Amino acid sequence: MRTLLIDVWKRLTPWSKSADVYANDTDNAYPERMDRLINNSVTAKSAAAIMVQYLIGKGYGEQNDTIIVNKSKNTKLIDFACDVSEALVKQRGVYIHINWNALYQIADFSIIPYEWCRLGKADSNDYHGKIAICKEWLKPKKTDIQLIDVYNPDKRVIDTQVEKAGGWDKYKGQVLYISMDTGLIYPLSRIDSVANDCDSEAQASVYKNRLLRKGFFGNTLVVTRPLIGDGLELGSKALIEAESEREKFQQAIKDSLGAESTGGVLCLEMDFAGEKLDDAILIKQIESKIDDKLFNYTETSVRENILVAFNNLPAGLIKTNETSLFGNSGEAIREMKRTYWENTTKERNLLTSIINQLLQKSQDYPSLKVEPQKLIDDAAVNNPK
Repeated sequence: MRTLLIDVWKRLTPWSKSADVYANDTDNAYPERMDRLINNSVTAKSAAAIMVQYLIGKGYGEQNDTIIVNKSKNTKLIDFACDVSEALVKQRGVYIHINWNALYQIADFSIIPYEWCRLGKADSNDYHGKIAICKEWLKPKKTDIQLIDVYNPDKRVIDTQVEKAGGWDKYKGQVLYISMDTGLIYPLSRIDSVANDCDSEAQASVYKNRLLRKGFFGNTLVVTRPLIGDGLELGSKALIEAESEREKFQQAIKDSLGAESTGGVLCLEMDFAGEKLDDAILIKQIESKIDDKLFNYTETSVRENILVAFNNLPAGLIKTNETSLFGNSGEAIREMKRTYWENTTKERNLLTSIINQLLQKSQDYPSLKVEPQKLIDDAAVNNPK
């Protein structure tokens, strides 16, 4: 069997004439889709949270963690670091808004939700001079799209932008755009290759929930002869009394079988031969149709794929119910932590570099340089190799 190129899915970034931006996939909703897939997958969401923790470590020291990097939003350095690391973990890219002062120092900075941002038109050198920001990209109105200049600390560039804006009081600042896929217009999400696995895990949960709530699983089937005889006129007193007796009988059966603690009771009336009590009423338990072995295999396989996508996160850091993992005073867990600290070196170094780049040019902390505190005592801050 041969796989054709056209059969292989690819995220596209076409030019959108209506919005004057490069769309992130054909429906321009790729970031939102990836974010929902992560949030709907228990493994992906847990893995993302753990990876974020490994990027910031134990923080940058109590004193540094609490410095305010955006006074208008009261944003602390550690909170900003968490926001940046979450974007790098989920989307493998981040947009940071920067305000300059008249001394060409960074007055403040804050993250812009990744889903809000798109790139504007590129010049002959593939340089995108504007970042378009909009809260809703499915059917955006041009009046709702805000254009902000791309980050460039050159004083002459800033002067030109300020003059064009009509003065410092009208200047919107710049946006620093970081992409971990420098060869693409937009980076691919960390779960791009396992998007179907994330969806499979979510849908498996939905399927089992619906089967348990609305399906036949755990139901009891009660079959009796017809409880209302033939020949009763519609609306007659005899028919009304007979229907009332039927309801009381069926309710008595449900109460006696403990219907509230089971899936429920289904009552069915039909004619069948026989004079004994056993022939007059049949009670049958409807068994589950959930294939536990199949579900266990499916959930295990998709979980493993998702964990690999998050820099090969050891399963024991998420699921640690196996008693063997805690042998030797937790040495196995410590080894997993050391391994994953190394696995996340690239992203952690990028995060640290972004923060120090901003602090170095800031008006309040130009001499401050931070490093994440390691999570385990015998792990190096950066890759020990």
